[in-house]
Amino acid sequence: MKIGIFGGTFNPPHNTHVAMASAAMEQLRLDKLFVLPCGDPPHKHCDVDADIRLTLCRLAFGDIAEVDDYEVVKRGKSYTVETLRHYRELYPDAQLYLIIGGDSLLGFHKWYLPEEIARLASLTVVCRKRRMPASVARRIEQRFGAEVNFLRMEPTSLSSTELRLRYEFGMDNGEFVPQAVDEYVRDRQLYCKYRAMTDKLRQYLTPQRFEHTFYVVKRGQELAAEEEKDKAFVACLLHDCAKYIPKRRYSEYGYVQPDDMPDSVVHSFLGAKVAERDFGITDDEILDAIAYHTTGRPAMTRLDKIVYVADKTEDSRPYPLSHLKRGDLDRQFVACLKEAYAVCLERHCDSVCPLSEQTINYYCDQKTDKSDKRRKL
Repeated sequence: MKIGIFGGTFNPPHNTHVAMASAAMEQLRLDKLFVLPCGDPPHKHCDVDADIRLTLCRLAFGDIAEVDDYEVVKRGKSYTVETLRHYRELYPDAQLYLIIGGDSLLGFHKWYLPEEIARLASLTVVCRKRRMPASVARRIEQRFGAEVNFLRMEPTSLSSTELRLRYEFGMDNGEFVPQAVDEYVRDRQLYCKYRAMTDKLRQYLTPQRFEHTFYVVKRGQELAAEEEKDKAFVACLLHDCAKYIPKRRYSEYGYVQPDDMPDSVVHSFLGAKVAERDFGITDDEILDAIAYHTTGRPAMTRLDKIVYVADKTEDSRPYPLSHLKRGDLDRQFVACLKEAYAVCLERHCDSVCPLSEQTINYYCDQKTDKSDKRRKL
């Protein structure tokens, strides 16, 4: 007997999850496939109750697999090894297949008791974004005595994280989730913690700038640690809120443009005032991250850097990004700072904001004249 085990937060389940389940049933020729939304995931925060995610899974997988509430009703953290022990007791003679994504395989060595997991079940991997090098599977097999197999499936970049953001931004998700799931989410207003703010922001931006903002928020969530995500969301969301405020209205926000400040960076500093007055933001860390997202400043906070890097490396940018996304946040920030400064020198050599000069000097120790900087950067 062949039994597939497909777990996850499913927050929410989407069409790619359903395709993964269908591929597993067909290609592994499973007798049963169990889908298990986790109750209390040990590796991430989940802001939607397990009971709701269980219902969403039943709506998504009802015709394909059996949705099991084992991890939802059990107490404590949901560890995969405990779930596999449970199924081994229920089906002692069955071949168990644990269905995971490619990212999970890459981090398999960090799982709780990976050796026992490898003994209890074959690892069946679905690479949603790109092909997984065979060497990765070989390393897992050799290190943990695992059996690793891959399912064939069309690659897709959609994630539950992006889907939740799409709901926050009021976007249509009918093509990405089963209809019943989409209706349930919309009827119960799930994934709309910031929806009022995003709806209001839409009135301040062009459609193109609103789309850019969506991708900046997405990138900011990728860069932020769990405890930083709320502030990063708001700061990234409002970073361009003053982009289209005309000069005649600056006084409404108590803003006076300094003589040495180029027009191209005004929206950052004005944006902090717009965020405070129009959107009710009082957190100084968020307001500062908005204010300095174009020029930077010496001694940037982590939130400052998150917004700065997210703005420069969001997915819809038309220039190459891979070299700007290497390393940790600090390394990405310096790479973005250098490239942005070089572009600024090329386009606006005689009108570079003094604060930009201070920032590049602070982080890159390049206290030289502009012509030298252009050559070095």
